[in-house]
Parts: sequence; structure tokens; C-alpha cells
Amino acid sequence: MKKHLVLIVNIILILAVLGGIFFAITRASKVSDTAETTAVETIATEQAVPTEPTTPQEIYNIGIIQHSNVENSNSVYQGFLNELADKGYVNNKNIVLDYVLEEDNDKCKEAIQNFIDDDYDLIFTIGPFATKLAASMTTEIPIVFAAVQEPDLEEFVNSNEAPGRNVTGVSDYTPCFEQIDSIKLMFPDTKKIGAIYLGTNQNAVTQALIGEKEAQTEHVNIDYVKYPITSAKEINSTLDTMLKDGVEVIYTPVDGFINKNISPLIDFSYKNKIPVVCGNLTMLEKGCFSTSVINYPSIGGAAADIMLDILVHDADPATTPIVYIYDCYLHINEKAMKELGIKLSDEILETAIIE
Repeated sequence: MKKHLVLIVNIILILAVLGGIFFAITRASKVSDTAETTAVETIATEQAVPTEPTTPQEIYNIGIIQHSNVENSNSVYQGFLNELADKGYVNNKNIVLDYVLEEDNDKCKEAIQNFIDDDYDLIFTIGPFATKLAASMTTEIPIVFAAVQEPDLEEFVNSNEAPGRNVTGVSDYTPCFEQIDSIKLMFPDTKKIGAIYLGTNQNAVTQALIGEKEAQTEHVNIDYVKYPITSAKEINSTLDTMLKDGVEVIYTPVDGFINKNISPLIDFSYKNKIPVVCGNLTMLEKGCFSTSVINYPSIGGAAADIMLDILVHDADPATTPIVYIYDCYLHINEKAMKELGIKLSDEILETAIIE
């Protein structure tokens, strides 16, 4: 009887052990399945997370006012559009550009008022008139300008380094530095530059001083003498003095007076084989030898970059310094080059614009 009892107990123990083993195997299988399912779900969830959009999602409304229908202003606007396109902004897709070209003063003011009334995100102005007008009409909407020579003198910014209000932008200053640098480039052996200008024209005086500082730099290092005049009667005698002083290149900055009375200067230049480097294309067309002028599309491009910094990255116009562009083109008057008998290197001629 005892033997039978022992046998029964052993059978029960064996069955219990086998049951425990089966339970453990089944549970482990279920845990493995659950873990695998969770892992798959996690991967699927991670794959479903959307990536950051590659194109801007917010639509910005920009009012653009151009007061003068001239080549430089048109080039600014085209450069502005090109830069926006390069940054992925296309009109009527992810940005709205309301462009107004208006030379009538009253209609120009009306257009700006419409931008203000419609609460545009930003106003882009081309030229000093439109900029000064817009700045007088709103202190709330950000204004980015282009092609204003001396913004701090126009009284719509406190200073070029810290505008101090809702206006900032890009200057189209007269590139005196580059004009003096071009003398060193074209005539590396030049020992003396003579600058002639109206001594009562403050802008011309400033440009002449800038030219002097650049001539004194280590990389130029050319003697620079200023010859300010007060009347047209002094032009011929001043030119004679220049000749006696050994002036080899004449520099005349942007000066309406010299431009108006430029004939004696050109005659003197051709007769004595002394080239005249001038401040702008108008004077170049009248017979001066060369000038350096700003690349106006690059001004528009820089203005577009400032605008995007304000709109997209919350830059403050009040603390955004005025930008100065140093990208210039060298223009050479072909007739003057022949009259003076000057031969330039192929490298210079390939990069210069021959008028």
C-alpha cells in the first residue's frame, strides 16, 4: 500500500513540474511577442514623425515702392527678386509682393498709405524719396530701404551703425575707395594724384577726404593733393598748377559743379595725356577716362537678406546697421583711352566694362 502511495505522490510531483515548465515557456513566448510588437510600433511611430518643411510656411505681405524709373533702381529691384528666389521665396506662392513704381509724389504717398492701412508685414523702399516718405508715415511697420547714399544725413535713422527706429537698409554710397584703388590697379607706378572739386560742395569735400585716406593706405601709398576751387574761373589755373606739381592722375568726385564745367578738364586731360578718374558714369560719358560704380543688383540682394532677417529671424531694424556694398564695376571710356594713348593689361580689360 505504501509503495502505491509513494508512486502516486511521485506522479503528482512530475506532473506539477511539467506544468510549471509549460507555463514558463508559454509566458516567455507571450512576453517575446509583446516586445516584438512594441518595437515594431515604436519604429512605425518614429517613421511617421513629419520632417521640417524645406520651404517657408508663413506668407509675408511686402509692400514695395519705387519712386524713380531709372536703370539703377530697376537693377536694385531685380537683384531683390533674384535673392528672394535663391532663398526659396516665390511671389504669390510663399510671399506676396505688392510692387508699385510711382514717380508722382502724391500717388507715391497714397501707395504707402495703402500698405500701412492694409497692415503689411514690411515696406521695401527704393531710393531716398520713397524711404524718407515712408519713414515719416509709419513708426510701426519695418522699413528696409535700398539705394540711399547717406542714410544718416537723411534724418530717418539716428546713425548708420544703430538706426534706432523701424528703418534700416543698404546704401549706394559713391565708391571713393574703389575709385582710388582702381588708379593703383591701372597705373601702378603713379606717384601723385590731384583731386579737383568745388570746395563749397560738402559732399564733394567728403569724397575728396575719403579718397585722400584711401590713397594713404599701405596697399595704395600714392601722394594725394587736394585742389578745391570756388568758381569756374579757377579751373584752368588750377589745372596748370597740377601740371607744374607733377600730378599724374586727376581724381574728381561726384560734383555737379565740375560736371557742369567739365570741358576744360577733358581738354586738359587729352592735351597733356593725364587720365581723369571720376565719380560717376555721367562724367565718364563726357570724356573722363574711368570710374568705378556699385553693382546695383547686389544692393537689392543685400536688402532682401535684411528683410528676411527681420521677418523670419525677428531681427530688430533699430539695431540692424546700414549695409555698404563694396561690389563694384570698373568702367573705361574707350574714346578717352585712345585719346590718351593708354594701354591696359588684358586682365584689366577682360573684367572692365568698356563704354
